[in-house]
Amino acid sequence: MGCHSNAYVFVTDSSGSVWFTTTWGSGNGMWQSIGGVSTASPAAVSWNAPNLRLDIFVRGADGALWWKYYQNKAWYSWQSLGGKLAGGTGPAVASWSAGRLDVFVEGTTGALYHKWYSGATWSGWQNLGGKLTASPAATSPFTVGVIDVFVRGGNGAVWQKTRNVTAWSSWKSLGGKAAANTGPAVTSFYDLFVQGLNHQLWQTGYYGGRATWSTFNVEPEALSAASPGAVCTDANMHPLVAVSSTSGEIWWSVRDVLGHWDYWYSVGSPP
Repeated sequence: MGCHSNAYVFVTDSSGSVWFTTTWGSGNGMWQSIGGVSTASPAAVSWNAPNLRLDIFVRGADGALWWKYYQNKAWYSWQSLGGKLAGGTGPAVASWSAGRLDVFVEGTTGALYHKWYSGATWSGWQNLGGKLTASPAATSPFTVGVIDVFVRGGNGAVWQKTRNVTAWSSWKSLGGKAAANTGPAVTSFYDLFVQGLNHQLWQTGYYGGRATWSTFNVEPEALSAASPGAVCTDANMHPLVAVSSTSGEIWWSVRDVLGHWDYWYSVGSPP
């Protein structure tokens, strides 16, 4: 994901429609529907284009990957990209430059699959192996050819796989323990979040191959059994994290310039 002064929050409602809203300071925008039929959490990314560009990916009712994008102040129609995602899991997406999209999903065998967009055409599916047990997360540090993917493995720990320009690394464990059926979230500056076994939010700053996990002291409400979402909010690397509560509301918090986490703010839920 890129860095923005405000964040776009995308969710799937109980009927499968995809909705979004924005965070603005301590407030928020209105919820808007972009339709579709999603059966798990959506994934979104924005690349650096002259005008705002948003790309949204979901697991459709047929289990395939579906794509919709916003450009030139208009939403384009949903398109199927095929494939078959594991039940209850959503995709992850990263972009290292304008016109480039890399999408990751858990396949029906539990392996990680990768599909990319070059600005004109989509590739076929690439099997990257592994054994996922929830939706993946992906990010790029604005370096061409570099992508990091994070997943919940079979032992509940967070695992990482990196593409360094031309080749993929082997899988590496970062430890931790994510709640069942929940995956990690990560920003483009490698702030990594998971929902722990105690239904609290855990975080780590992943730098230089090290991961030290710590928990938040303040929770908005009890967390629902859903993966968190995360994005950096500006060029100063301030991470914003969003979670879903058991009441169905979406809450977010951002880390300030002193390294402190702000209050939790609610953007409610789709009408």
